Amino acid sequence: MTYCLGMLCRAGAVFLSDSRTSAGMDNITMCSKMRVYEKPGDRVLCILSSGNLSLTQATIALIDEELHLGKQDPGREQLMNRQTLYETVRYIGSKVREVEKRDREALEADGFDFNIHLIVGGQIAGFPPEVHLVYPQGNSIHATRDCPFLQIGERKYGKPILDRGFTYETGLADAVKVGIISIDSTMTSNVAVGPPIDILCYEADSLQARLRAHLDDDDPYLQTISQRWQDGIVKLVNEMPAPDFSKPALGFATAA
Repeated sequence: MTYCLGMLCRAGAVFLSDSRTSAGMDNITMCSKMRVYEKPGDRVLCILSSGNLSLTQATIALIDEELHLGKQDPGREQLMNRQTLYETVRYIGSKVREVEKRDREALEADGFDFNIHLIVGGQIAGFPPEVHLVYPQGNSIHATRDCPFLQIGERKYGKPILDRGFTYETGLADAVKVGIISIDSTMTSNVAVGPPIDILCYEADSLQARLRAHLDDDDPYLQTISQRWQDGIVKLVNEMPAPDFSKPALGFATAA
């Protein structure tokens, strides 16, 4: 299982992903699910992936292959020469469909669905930062001011803090903290999601991927955020007023 998160802010965008690809009593493996592509001064792109690892790796391999071929043929369509981020997302969607067309029969024969989701975001010079979600069919949606975050993988445990604590106006530093809490909440409730945690904090119009972090399980900052969040919840609950059981519940008769 996987949990990846893209957050769109007025000040930029934040991307976070876990690294666990399988989990069991004696089978835990890790693989980074974040790829960052950068052409300083021109564009920064981040791709987060969830789903069947062989399919996501095949998709990224096609993208990287065409990047390499593009060095020899500058006119070739590839990831880093699309004019807009939307065109970039459509290009990535075409790679997803290419992998699906190639591997569909083999997957169906083995009883597997074509399971791949991608979060694609960043900024191209002259345009604002964007965050998109690419579906297995290759089509996409994008984050907005009213719906400023997108999740893939194990979403439900980390969504409540995002709904309550994150908006488009949230500053980048606070967005990173909310994102880490979202992932930590997911890791606490689902052993199939786990560290290391990869983070890209992108500052709007910087056109550089200079704020990045890789947090292992024993990272002091990750442990501090996790412990303070847990302690804070307990403290808030203790400070809340106790329920008043002396009043009858609305709609129910009192005992005789």
